[in-house]
Formats: sequence, C-alpha cells, structure tokens
Amino acid sequence: MKTKMPEILSFISEEAVNRKMTSEEIAIHFGYDKHHFSRKFKEINGFSVVEFLSSLKVEKAIVEFDEEKRIIDLQEHSGFESSGSFTNTFKKYTGSSPRAYKTEMSDIFYDIKNFENNEKDKSIAHFEEKNHSFCTVTIEVPDGFETGIIFIGLFRTLIPNHMPLSGLATKHLIGNKLKNIPSGDYYLLACAISRSNNVLSYFNLSNSLRGKEDERLSFPNCSGNHYTIMLREPIPEDPPILVNVGKLLISRLKNTI
Repeated sequence: MKTKMPEILSFISEEAVNRKMTSEEIAIHFGYDKHHFSRKFKEINGFSVVEFLSSLKVEKAIVEFDEEKRIIDLQEHSGFESSGSFTNTFKKYTGSSPRAYKTEMSDIFYDIKNFENNEKDKSIAHFEEKNHSFCTVTIEVPDGFETGIIFIGLFRTLIPNHMPLSGLATKHLIGNKLKNIPSGDYYLLACAISRSNNVLSYFNLSNSLRGKEDERLSFPNCSGNHYTIMLREPIPEDPPILVNVGKLLISRLKNTI
C-alpha cells in the first residue's frame, strides 16, 4: 500500500471529500478491507483516514469563508452531516467555532499586517512549557518568493491541526530557533505566506508554500540539532494546514507588549 499512498491521498483530497465518501467506501474503492486499510493508512502516514477526511472538510470550509456563505451552507457544502459535528470538528482543529473564526479574520488582520510591515528584527515564539531543549532551523524558498511571514513548528502529527508544541512566526530565513521543546516525538513543519493585503491569505493556507523534515524528531535526543527545510508549492497529497496561525501570532504578539 505504501507505493500507492500518493495516489490514495490525492484521491481522498480531490475526489472522496467532494463525493462525501466514508473511510470504508475509500477502502473498497482501492480494493482493501476497511480494517486493514485503516491500520496501514495510519501506520504509513502517522494520522488516520478519519482525521485526514475531517481536516480536509474543515479546510474546505475555511477556503469558502470569503464567499459570504451562511454557516449552515458552509456545513453542508464541506460535507458535515450536522451543524453540531461541523462546529465541534472545526473548533477541535482550529480552536474556534466557525462563526467566531469568521469574525476573527477581520479583527486581527491589521495586527498581522503591522507585524508583517514592522522593520524591527523580531520573531514571535510560542511554546507550551519551559524546557531546555531547542533546535535551529534554516528555511530555503523558491526563487521569486517575496518573504512575508514564515511559520515553523513542532507538531504531534503530520497534519498541523493543533497548536505547535514549540513554534515561531518569523521574517527570517536563517537563525530560527525553536526553544522550550518538551520531551517527546514531533514533526518539524513550516509554511510561508507572501506579503499580502488579503486577510484570507493568513487563514486559508491551502496554497501556501510548505515543507517538512522527513523524519520524526525525538527530544531531548535531537536538542541542539540544526535542520534545513526547503519550502515548495503544495501538491494534492499534502495534508491541510489548519492551525490558526494568525490567531496564534497575534495572541503571542500581544503577550510580549
């Protein structure tokens, strides 16, 4: 199944979500038993089929926020069966209800732009607890990328649908230091947002450059290591980026004032 996984992920992202297929229907489509398919899928990817499907549905709703749809219309169009499951799943993966998220987009946009345009040498860090473990990260970007804000974080899964255990919002490609990393195994992920006057670019990250360290990192064993991440354009099999980076950035920025 491993060799077919890019095809499976692409199918789920481009077809299964739109057709509102269940994990069992996806397994049958590729000729697998449901339980075997679910077990191998999580073993290969580090996240379950259900988690992937739910994350894609939330991303679909975020992408359509700019179309002035009612919440009930967003729920139905993104594939959730009820308003309750939509609200609960959306809040689980973004930290806010759909209605609150929509309001937050406008409320914090100008704070984000002020940070983006601030010429001071400043990065904003987020961490869950005080710790001595750290790592440094260099970011490489494609030619022509106009650097806006780069988000770097350590996450429990390859789907960044929760706050990072240690994260950084920065305008610098080198010298990025993630501090206070708690003991555990994490994935090092990064994404970049070009300078923009569109509020949605800070919330809809489906088209943002992204990259990762291929191997899962174990701390404190990896403390002090340096990593280089090459950012690239998204591809269909990429997991969605759902962490509310705009809200995270502003909440940390206001805590430093």
